[in-house]
Amino acid sequence: MMNYLFTRNMLSLCLFFFFALLLLLPLSPIPATVAVAASNVKTLSMPDQEPPVHYQIESNFVPSLSTIDGKVTITWTYPGTEPLSEIAIHLYQNAFAPGSTFMNNSLGLHRGHQQNHTQTGQVEVFSISYHQAEGSKDITDNLRYIQPDDDNRQDKTLALLELPEPLMPKQVLEVTISFRTHLPAIFARSGTVEPFVMAGQWYPKLAAYELAGQRGRPTEGFNLHQYHSNSEFFADFANYDVRISVPEDYIVGATGEEITEPIKEKGVIHYHFAQKWVHDFAWAADPRFVIYQDTFKPAQGEPVIVSLYTRPEKSHLATRQLNAVVGTLRELHNLFGPYPYKTLTVIDPPGDALGAGGMEYPTLITGGTPLLSHGQSMEPERVLVHETIHQYWYGIVANNEFEEAWLDEGLTTYTEGKILERLYGDSRSSFSIFGQPLLPLPLSTNSPGLFRTVLQPLVLDPIDLPAYDYASSRSYATSVYYRGALLLYSLEGLLGEEKVFDILSTYYQRWAFRHPGTDDFVAVVKEKGCSESAKFLQKGLQSPAYLDYALGDIKPLGTAEGLAWIVRIDRRGELIAPVEILILHQNGQKEIVQWSGEERYLEIRIQHSQPPLAIHIDPEERLPLDMNRLNNDWTQESAWWPAFRWTLLVALYYQSLLALAL
Repeated sequence: MMNYLFTRNMLSLCLFFFFALLLLLPLSPIPATVAVAASNVKTLSMPDQEPPVHYQIESNFVPSLSTIDGKVTITWTYPGTEPLSEIAIHLYQNAFAPGSTFMNNSLGLHRGHQQNHTQTGQVEVFSISYHQAEGSKDITDNLRYIQPDDDNRQDKTLALLELPEPLMPKQVLEVTISFRTHLPAIFARSGTVEPFVMAGQWYPKLAAYELAGQRGRPTEGFNLHQYHSNSEFFADFANYDVRISVPEDYIVGATGEEITEPIKEKGVIHYHFAQKWVHDFAWAADPRFVIYQDTFKPAQGEPVIVSLYTRPEKSHLATRQLNAVVGTLRELHNLFGPYPYKTLTVIDPPGDALGAGGMEYPTLITGGTPLLSHGQSMEPERVLVHETIHQYWYGIVANNEFEEAWLDEGLTTYTEGKILERLYGDSRSSFSIFGQPLLPLPLSTNSPGLFRTVLQPLVLDPIDLPAYDYASSRSYATSVYYRGALLLYSLEGLLGEEKVFDILSTYYQRWAFRHPGTDDFVAVVKEKGCSESAKFLQKGLQSPAYLDYALGDIKPLGTAEGLAWIVRIDRRGELIAPVEILILHQNGQKEIVQWSGEERYLEIRIQHSQPPLAIHIDPEERLPLDMNRLNNDWTQESAWWPAFRWTLLVALYYQSLLALAL
């Protein structure tokens, strides 16, 4: 999901980035693009076997009530090794009911969008039928809600359903749940703003079942978590067969392929979609939708039809949006491997439903176009690039976003910077006034400086932490998106861009459709990189530590050989990474000192009658995770401009944070 730190109050951020990055531009060299040979990209397709879960859903949307009446039949081949007496069901829309954990955590505010208290969310379960060869049995009364994360008895986003008899290994379970989902007014991903509807996490959903050893789990069982304001989702791969009925003037875009032509009868239109090997199903509808299409045609493999659902007044942006998505699919294909599905649906929410924007679902993403946009801007492209990349890390690799959110968001944010550079080179202003660009910016979209702006003097949380355990939503966003991405940029500084791309490609190919964990990713880093880089990555992920190299004292020292100078380099943070120190001498000579960073400080002895002209720690900025680059440089000559530049940067930084109300 595209984080709110880049979407709220964009004008303030635009002003901030203009001044801050204009000042820092000479300090942020653009890494050279490294092409990945096509011969290194392996093929990838959906597994030949059937996934463990099948969903058959029939649903009817009633706009006047903002409700979806539905019936879902869940067929599950039990993969466990021991008898199972109950199953776990997610009822995510109950998050939008008063007193839920989501509402308590968020206070009705999500990514800058405020809840409309007159329209809340809820899932009513009318009946649950347990199917056997000899007939069906009503087990509705066997449903009970649980709150394993916080013991909040008012939270009803997770439930256990006791079975009439234990389920045996490899046995097939079939249950049908009749339900009514009351959608909230959109402020957090899902809901309605009449006539637009965004149906995400709208049906009763089987929790993911993990075997012993998967992601380091000691015993098998369901992955049990409530819906929190920070967390997103995790589910088993499944086949979906979904029928959606809406008023006849509505146009529906959804996960997967439309397998039959829509049928109109008695004022209602019936849509039918299906998709294999995905772990969720979402849809959107609006009578005002217009559809634009383009096709990504790889050199090898199936073409991908990209369909954009937008509003007529935004039609002038359709080509840009399609180009962004198709271009991103092409880069992902070349860098990491094929996209294995035939469709990708793009929903452009209307201006009064921006809470639904910037979100990913399997084969469906939501974007968001600003009111002020011109030909030289990077919106709506940036959010579409980000969400399309999610199709790989969230959609196909599919990590656990409850417990290891960084593994999707950090990888996506890192990849976003790389692909933006390849597609657009330089980013520009996001706004125009009377057709004229406002604050055009000649700066690299790939620059880690864009992500560094959210780093804090104090690191409160580790990067790798369950989403619901972060100190705040701000800490969550800073950690999983930006510190996660900067950690990968720093890994790139140690190994090189081509090696990191090899790591990501191997990870994608090896773990597609398999739900890996952090240890699985670290193992690929160790295999393709080295044990030292894997240790650096683990340390950066697991501790609330920061990286900060700084210049200490520079002192003269009398020796038998004459005057010398002692330069002290401090490691002020707990993270350790190899670093270069560049020393410029008075005679024009350059000296590079390599330091492992393992000690608390390094003393460099310079045997010379004159002090050095300048000293730079990490001169090529290979460690963008370095918390404070203000202390990385020293020069013998005093100048007012560097001090003024950094002072202005700090002032702009804090002013931006205040403007964002973070």
